Amino acid sequence: MSTMIRTHLIVYFGTTGVGPSEIARRVEALGFKTTWGPYDFVYEWSNPPTNKEILAIGDKVAEALKGTGTVFNLDTHDV
Repeated sequence: MSTMIRTHLIVYFGTTGVGPSEIARRVEALGFKTTWGPYDFVYEWSNPPTNKEILAIGDKVAEALKGTGTVFNLDTHDV
């Protein structure tokens, strides 16, 4: 049985900068999917990621959200 690894993304929106729909567009362009529940977005890895790959997706999110007035949290684990 293979284990699925997911990176969950929580975004904290600011009142200045870019609106939520634009934030969603940017992170979905990185491969995240909008989700319901305690997380805003989820990234499903096709293969178990290395620590380097997890940090790299964090760097991509940081770049995509730069200047938007948002703060984010990533949580990667198996499901």
